[in-house]
Amino acid sequence: MMTVPVLRHRVTVGFATIAPGGFRILAALDGATRVMARDLEISSGTDSHTTGRHPLGEAYDVSVKGLTIAEIDRLRRYLMQTLGKRFTVLYEVPAPPTDPQEAAIASVNSQATGKHLHVQVRRGTTFPPTERVAYA
Repeated sequence: MMTVPVLRHRVTVGFATIAPGGFRILAALDGATRVMARDLEISSGTDSHTTGRHPLGEAYDVSVKGLTIAEIDRLRRYLMQTLGKRFTVLYEVPAPPTDPQEAAIASVNSQATGKHLHVQVRRGTTFPPTERVAYA
């Protein structure tokens, strides 16, 4: 019997609102489960953040527990490519990593409670865009 990878969320994660950019992120994360051939878990939605894009339904944190640095980088790159320039994808860590491969992809956030991917609509942009955009 084949296992189907799915996008999950921790029971503590809230989704008080989901903006169009948030739906785009969720769609990309769902696609990532198939590319990575494994479940992914959202560790923060509109809960636990009072400022920024999280309470607007335009940002999510994703657990990287159980992923190797190579897998984290593959997931990060997939999300960046899929979402495009209107979104930000960061591998956030609470302290500078000692592993050179990890340090090369990490963004230090001393307020992070643990290592995770942070995905959001890029600051200074809106989604959907207000100007005309050509899609191939």
